[in-house]
Amino acid sequence: MAALAAYTALILTVAGCSGYPDRRVILNGLSPALMSGRAYASVVGTYTGPVRSTTQRGGFEGESTIESRLDLSGEADNPQVALKMDTGFSTAWAMYGERKGVYSNIPSRRYGSQGVVFASTHAPNQMLLQLRRFGASAGTGAWVILTFQDDGVIDVDWIGHSGWRGSGELWRVPPVMRVD
Repeated sequence: MAALAAYTALILTVAGCSGYPDRRVILNGLSPALMSGRAYASVVGTYTGPVRSTTQRGGFEGESTIESRLDLSGEADNPQVALKMDTGFSTAWAMYGERKGVYSNIPSRRYGSQGVVFASTHAPNQMLLQLRRFGASAGTGAWVILTFQDDGVIDVDWIGHSGWRGSGELWRVPPVMRVD
């Protein structure tokens, strides 16, 4: 019995407090229907921008800025996603830290990545990204709600582990025109 209690405490410590009630509220707000093929085709491309988040949970306070690059391809029922993040953070436990990583569900882009992303589209203009880390921190990750606007902007709602909550905007990068 003591071993089970110790195991449970270890899992909760490693996995972090994921803010389950916050995530449930967000999920209940998403439509169960997929984005239409036409709507998804209009948002396929590359986006960049910052996401800022904060946490104040159990004496663990901090701020972070995530410079992001999001590559979207595939179809509405099988979105292909690669998310590159350069994160700078400051918390009560660490004056300053940096973390870089790539999350992807594209097999050819997973080598050297920090984790995998599970992506789903939701009508009329939203996408849910569930980020899951590899290794010892496999129970942690973030949920990212992307809301696509008509002007090539994505509104981002970030729900991370240990109470991290944030928002930001990503902007579409114009395609490069090659001149031969």
